Amino acid sequence: MSAVEFIIIIVLFIGMMWLMTRGQRKQQAAANEFRSSLEAGQNVMTHSGFYGRIVDIDGDVITLESTPGVETMWKRSAIAMLADPPFAVVEDEDADVLADDDVLEDPATAAPASGSTVAAVGTATVGPVTPAGPTPVVPDDASSLLDPPADGRRDEDGPRTPAS
Repeated sequence: MSAVEFIIIIVLFIGMMWLMTRGQRKQQAAANEFRSSLEAGQNVMTHSGFYGRIVDIDGDVITLESTPGVETMWKRSAIAMLADPPFAVVEDEDADVLADDDVLEDPATAAPASGSTVAAVGTATVGPVTPAGPTPVVPDDASSLLDPPADGRRDEDGPRTPAS
């Protein structure tokens, strides 16, 4: 191999490396430009899928508000894109909120209030729900999962081993 062929191979290798990294540098420059243009009030999504509205920007730290009053701090490089959340965001903090004792009821699907045992699928049961049969006894340990020992020992006599 002559020196000219060696130089041609080196030049081709350097040219190929430059072409391969050029696209990556363009993407990186675009991402840096995007992150430097972020402003308060924009809806964004982080790389981990967290949606929020930018509340404050302090250098490399961006404060996002996910729901009214809930703010989290994120590094600027964690912001992936401008994106509205895929769900409705309640903007008004004074929105009507149901009290704990309020019940929404559809007369067509409401179950009887007393003596109700089972409701149809997709409907809410109103009132006390009682089990359909005797109340099952649930042990506080896993001893009932093993077969009873053949020699008649009890739990108090020592540990059991699973039956083979």
